[in-house]
Amino acid sequence: MKNHHNSGFSLVELAIVLIVIGLIIGGVLKGRELIESARLKSVLTQLNEYRVATGTFMDMFDALPGDFAGARDYISDNLKNGNGDGKIDGNGLERDSEAGQFWAHLAGAGLIPAPGEATGAALHFDKGAPSARIGGGITVAYEDGKHWFVLGGENGPHGNKALLTPQQAMSLDKKIDNGLPNNGKVLSRDGADVPANSCVTADGKYNTKNQAPACIMYFQF
Repeated sequence: MKNHHNSGFSLVELAIVLIVIGLIIGGVLKGRELIESARLKSVLTQLNEYRVATGTFMDMFDALPGDFAGARDYISDNLKNGNGDGKIDGNGLERDSEAGQFWAHLAGAGLIPAPGEATGAALHFDKGAPSARIGGGITVAYEDGKHWFVLGGENGPHGNKALLTPQQAMSLDKKIDNGLPNNGKVLSRDGADVPANSCVTADGKYNTKNQAPACIMYFQF
C-alpha cells in the first residue's frame, strides 16, 4: 500500500501570504499618496519662483511685469509696453494684453526661463504661458483690487477651466493658507466649465464629496 499525501498551504502559510499581499497594497496606496503630495508641493514651489521673480522685477524697474511702460526701452524691442497704471489688465492667455505680456517681461529680464514660443494672438500653456507641474497652467489676473496667479486649464483667452479636484484644492490651500476657499491669500472657485458648487459648496466649504476636477485656484502675489 502506498501513502498519498495531498499538498497544499497550511493556515500559517496562508496567513503569511495575506500579510504580504496587504503590505504590497498598503505600499502602493502610500506610494500614490506620496506622489500626489510631491506633485502638489512642486506647484507651490513653482508659484513661489514666480512670486520671487515678480518681486525682483519690481525692485529692478519699479513697475509690475506686463504693466511696465518702459519694457521696450529697458528690456527688449520685442516686448509690448504696458500702460504703467499699477494694474496688470487683460485676459491671461491673450498675447497682447498686459496679463499675457507678464511672462514675456519676466523672461526678457532674465528672471524666468521663457515659457515656450508664442504664436498668433493667443497664448497656450508652454507656448507663451507656463504650464503647471500638476497639469494645466498658470495665468495672472487683477481682481478685487489684488493681483493673483491663477491655476487652471485653458479656456479660450482665459485660464479658468476646472483643473483640480476639491480635495487637491483644499490640500494646497491648507499647506500655505487657512484652508477656506472663499477668503485669505489663496482662493478656490468653480471652473468655468462645471456646474455651480462643484468645487465650493453654497455654505463656503470645499465640496470633497465631488472627486472630479472642478476647481481653479487664485494665489495672491
